Amino acid sequence: MKTPPRPMDWPEIALIGSYPPPYGGIGVHLQRLAERLEQEGVDFVLYNTVSDSQRPPRVLSIARRKRAWYLRFCLRHRCKIVHLVTVNWLSRLMFGFTARWRPAKYVLSIHGKSISEALNDAGPIRARLTHWLLQRMDAVVACNPDIARECLERVGLPRERVYMIPAFIPPDPAHAAALPEDIRGYVATHAPLLSAVGWIGKRHAGKDLYGIDMLIDLVARLQRPYPNIGLILCVNGGPPDQVDAAVETTRSRVGDHLLMVTEPLDDVSRLFQASQLFVRPTNTDGDAVSIREALHLGVPVVTSDAVPRPEPCVLFRTRDLDDFERQVRSALSDLPALRARVAACKMPDNAVPIMQLYEELGDQRSCRGATGKSW
Repeated sequence: MKTPPRPMDWPEIALIGSYPPPYGGIGVHLQRLAERLEQEGVDFVLYNTVSDSQRPPRVLSIARRKRAWYLRFCLRHRCKIVHLVTVNWLSRLMFGFTARWRPAKYVLSIHGKSISEALNDAGPIRARLTHWLLQRMDAVVACNPDIARECLERVGLPRERVYMIPAFIPPDPAHAAALPEDIRGYVATHAPLLSAVGWIGKRHAGKDLYGIDMLIDLVARLQRPYPNIGLILCVNGGPPDQVDAAVETTRSRVGDHLLMVTEPLDDVSRLFQASQLFVRPTNTDGDAVSIREALHLGVPVVTSDAVPRPEPCVLFRTRDLDDFERQVRSALSDLPALRARVAACKMPDNAVPIMQLYEELGDQRSCRGATGKSW
């Protein structure tokens, strides 16, 4: 087993979260934020709690020694700003204790339904601990308006400590990678082409969280009007046996009309650009970095209405297959107008408000009461 390098002296800013691979919304968000901070000459370290992926000296894996690292960090860190970007409950709890004992500025990013579920569905103890954690934060970054509203109305946080900042940070065009040869061949032989991303085996409210079952059913329904239709699903991860079973299911149900890419792609921008539509039938979500990335690249999006979605997404009723099919058919029949709407809506660079938040917190000397631009 490789021994990870010893951390450098405590940085000005500590980011705690994930770093790809495996690829996912939070990991991609932090990967791009780290690149931007490095370009700006910011003194930071990203501590990867999820995998062995690292890029010393700025990205260090602590996944194999997470508990010991958290204990050391809680007792000894000398960072000025600590930013936690993870949905792991143990990490958040340790983060709250760290904020209690070590003077610094503490920022918590919230993605998805994790806070809502802790407040509403996980029992009174978890709800109280969640209130306590959020009240300890100098700033809470919510990735969509629903999360921001819950922090304000349910938790009672001051408005000046709640920031609504979506997780999407534009990719660096210089890092765009060509598609593998087998995917290029698939793109050349299928039209219209749809694209999607998701994890295998994750569930919410008893249903497939990423709607993989709906993608298979959609393609099966669209083969008659579109005999050469193709959908490429980039599988971000999942239990190997479930991934294999999903691949076999697609082969038996729809043949080569749906291609599951199970090997990680370092960059999906070329795939999105090659497709006519990006589809996301999730039954819950945070803000969905992949949706904003597709829109940024000029690709129309059809997605569920499970959470607030950015303009100009085409929405269908969550878990309603008939409405999903209806909206995809409508979008495919009106692509020029949809592309024009997408082109007129520019996705903001959300690394900018995050770095502005760091500057605001760094300018303050007290340990509590962050002020600045809020949602």
